[in-house]
Amino acid sequence: MSPSQYLLLFVSLAVIALAIILFILHKKNSHTELYSEGVRNENEGHYRLALRNYEDALQEIRKLKINKEFGKKIAGRIKILRTTIDYEKNFQEEKEKYENINNSDIARAIGKHRP
Repeated sequence: MSPSQYLLLFVSLAVIALAIILFILHKKNSHTELYSEGVRNENEGHYRLALRNYEDALQEIRKLKINKEFGKKIAGRIKILRTTIDYEKNFQEEKEKYENINNSDIARAIGKHRP
């Protein structure tokens, strides 16, 4: 083989290796991007979307088997977010229940208890 063929082979292998390294680095950073997006969604009040982002980030961390402390932090945020979502859901149900009571029922209830 001529020197130009060796050079072409070396350059092509270097490009392939660089592409593989960039792909691996991108995969390692996808969990941080998902986490950041989850924080942003949580701050904007989009709790269900934030929960999905956190769960995806945790799944990426477990799949790549990296940064277990970060995984514990995300798991904690998931628990808190689930509690927040349940609280808001229950609050909405209670609010709707009280909105369904009409004013005449309230007036009747107040009138019965007046001395």
